Amino acid sequence: MSEQSSPEQATTDREHRRNSTGRDSNAGSHRAVGRNTRRTDSWEKLTGRAQFPTDLERPDMLYAGVLRSQQPHAEIAAVRTAAAEAIEGVACVVTRTELLGGFDDRVRHVGDAIAAVAAETRADVQAGLDAIEYELEPLESVHAPTESVQAGAPVIHEETRTPDGVPDYGQPVRHPRNVENPAYEQNVDDYHRLSVGDVDAGFAAADHVLEETYQTPRVNHCNLDRHCCLAEFEGDRLELVETIGNRTHTEHTLEALFDDRFEVEIQTPPVAGSSFGGHSLETLTLEPVAATLARETDKPVRLAFDREEEFTAGDSRHPTTLTLRAGLTDDGDLTALDVDVVTDTGAYPNAVGHIVLNNCRNRPLDLYRLDNYRFEGVSVFTNNTPSGEYRGIGVTQITWALESHVDELARQAGLDPVTVRERNWVETGYERPHTGDPVTSCGLRACLDRGQTTFEGLDTWPGRAVEDGDDRLYGWGVASGAHSTTPASEHNTDYTEAKLTLSPAGEVTVAVGAVELGQGAKTALAQIAAEETGVDADRVTVRSKTHADGVEDKYGSIASRTTYLMGRAIADAADVLTTALDEQAGDLPAEPLSATGRAETNHAPSSFGVHFAGVAVDPATGAVDLRAYVAAQDVGYAINPAMVEGQLHGAVQHGVEFATLAEFQLDRGTPVNPNLADYPVSSPHEMPDELAVEIIESNEASGPYGAKGVGTPSITPVAPAITNAIRDAVGTRFTTAPVTDEDVFFALREGDE
Repeated sequence: MSEQSSPEQATTDREHRRNSTGRDSNAGSHRAVGRNTRRTDSWEKLTGRAQFPTDLERPDMLYAGVLRSQQPHAEIAAVRTAAAEAIEGVACVVTRTELLGGFDDRVRHVGDAIAAVAAETRADVQAGLDAIEYELEPLESVHAPTESVQAGAPVIHEETRTPDGVPDYGQPVRHPRNVENPAYEQNVDDYHRLSVGDVDAGFAAADHVLEETYQTPRVNHCNLDRHCCLAEFEGDRLELVETIGNRTHTEHTLEALFDDRFEVEIQTPPVAGSSFGGHSLETLTLEPVAATLARETDKPVRLAFDREEEFTAGDSRHPTTLTLRAGLTDDGDLTALDVDVVTDTGAYPNAVGHIVLNNCRNRPLDLYRLDNYRFEGVSVFTNNTPSGEYRGIGVTQITWALESHVDELARQAGLDPVTVRERNWVETGYERPHTGDPVTSCGLRACLDRGQTTFEGLDTWPGRAVEDGDDRLYGWGVASGAHSTTPASEHNTDYTEAKLTLSPAGEVTVAVGAVELGQGAKTALAQIAAEETGVDADRVTVRSKTHADGVEDKYGSIASRTTYLMGRAIADAADVLTTALDEQAGDLPAEPLSATGRAETNHAPSSFGVHFAGVAVDPATGAVDLRAYVAAQDVGYAINPAMVEGQLHGAVQHGVEFATLAEFQLDRGTPVNPNLADYPVSSPHEMPDELAVEIIESNEASGPYGAKGVGTPSITPVAPAITNAIRDAVGTRFTTAPVTDEDVFFALREGDE
């Protein structure tokens, strides 16, 4: 593919590289992957030239804003817009029931839409919103999911329009829903149940049984680039420019929401903002509002959320209640696990409640050998702000509860928590009982061995001698985690395509479904394209596909699927391109030459991690100092080790927030801290004094060069490793996250009494 090698030699080299069994013994065979290539998007971001969605403008573009409810549940009795429409510069005012998508006259959470304005300037937009008069008739609201499902609670959605009984907002029907628990009578978003083996017999065989309930927080992504959508119509085709990780899914959802009146095309902005799940899917009061105003005015309309709207109208992590009961023998064998989950979807469906429950159900079986297992989970509508995707959807919640529970059970049984974990972990070849699928690669024990060695070598390792006069309480904790690569399953085929175009100058352009959200997708995929074609990586350009490319992709940049699946599609396209060049005697083409490759899978290999945390606690204040941290992560193969390390650092930062800092608080549905002044976002101050990573390469045979997911799986062990360290230091098990300094202070005082 390059001027230095023939197509035949390039094909031979590619086959050798793809079949290699690990970097250590085959480092010399890789010319582009497995190396620390500089990020392709770094320069424009460093220089401030990057154009994010909130930087975009169009000729004759109008600005937009939304009048939002301050009531958690109410009927809209009246909306009077005449005064707003009379303001110079205001181009359009629409009420809720005039929005595309069939909105009714009821608001269901604080921040829900009442009306919207499009105007020539931001000041005109605000003046228009201030001039709208409206009347709300308050309705009884419900905010606790456990109350919302019970008979007699306020009904959030009185009409059901999908086959599974959920209000229809364009979201896909994930599976036939059969609620088997008679206590769950209403406001059910989704329901999952699973039984493996004989749980009662498993508990009867246990020497130690522990039951506990855990509560995880509502956490906001706090992406610096806020939600922003630029909407414009070309006939019956709606063009939206915005940061969306899963464009194909969102296009189909919006088309269904709009009753298939328009073709929807989502275009990626010049530089997309970060996501962490917050920009994966549509937002109910963003795209429909911008599209309606663009339709009414026949002009481009840009709607951008302010920071408060990021909290009240954007999504946050599902707050979840998890009750776990587990049995353990004196020898350290897990005999049974029973899990009950109730999670808060918020006011509207978006199919993410299904993912939360699915991951909560499956991940314990991906991590531990459990012959006897029972799971029941329900996601519930409430009058709280919306919940949605957040890095580690559901798996972050279940892993924090599970790893806290296993740790405590081992301690109460007088056993070593590390030994109990290792004794019960899955291993390569183990067939998971709920699917029958074997574990195809597993680096758990390598993570443990290398991670512990590195941890004990840190200067801040809690096992080192304490200086005289240091009365702080030291402790260390460990946690493991597992999460799948791609959303694929036996019943769900994941697929993607990649289009490679070779120019007469020998440069390669790659069109894929990936969106560069800061995770390094463009760089990693460019490295794979360079490896497969023989072209230098700096002569490869990766871009997000458009409709004109004819490239199919199911899920975009979510679920740690980008490198794993799109890398395979790029390799397939390189084979096709090589064959086409071979027909031209291997010369560079006179005209651009394109080839499309495809990758499909029903296999979702698990990525694993074992993390270690060391803390020092001030007994006088309860302040927790995270001194030492080691993240040992099985990534299959590191396409770009420096970027993998960056992913792990970012995962630790998110996990620190979950464990000890962040909670978006509501008081009967009314936000308490919807801003960055009151909402505690982690900073370098809260990060570990020493942070080390160990990259474990278990060689996943189905992935490119052995690679599998890293972005999502790496967050799962972080929070439990930290809170297990706090438990080791102070002797108290905390069952509600985040564990704040104040919580620790009062726990210590109770222990002294």
